[in-house]
Amino acid sequence: MRGAVLKKVIAALVGLAAFAPAALAQSHFVKVSPGKVNAGQTVTVSGSVDHGCQIGHKGDVATILSQAFKGATKHSFAGVPAVSASLAKSKNGAFSIKVTLSPNVKSSKYSVTGRCGGVNFGSTTLKVSSLGPGY
Repeated sequence: MRGAVLKKVIAALVGLAAFAPAALAQSHFVKVSPGKVNAGQTVTVSGSVDHGCQIGHKGDVATILSQAFKGATKHSFAGVPAVSASLAKSKNGAFSIKVTLSPNVKSSKYSVTGRCGGVNFGSTTLKVSSLGPGY
């Protein structure tokens, strides 16, 4: 009995291992660097949508939204401040955009979310600290 169960477990693990590379190859993510900044500083938002946004069509963009961008951009998505990162020159869906935060953004942890093709493809956290008087 134990041998049959062990064989089933091994077969299941082998099956998972066969599909793992394909799952890892589809990388959809958002990254913010640095992940901790003072208000008024610049962050780089980068990531990849893999091939999920009709890559290669003129005008393809990833929308990056966060309350941390309040006062840093005039654009918004669903009422949340947002910036657009072009994907038109990317063969693999990679993007990178710099965002200078408003000096008035409040100290907090903010979610930074990527959206493309009608779905969210990744999220990360940005910690913002406010500079006190005299800095």
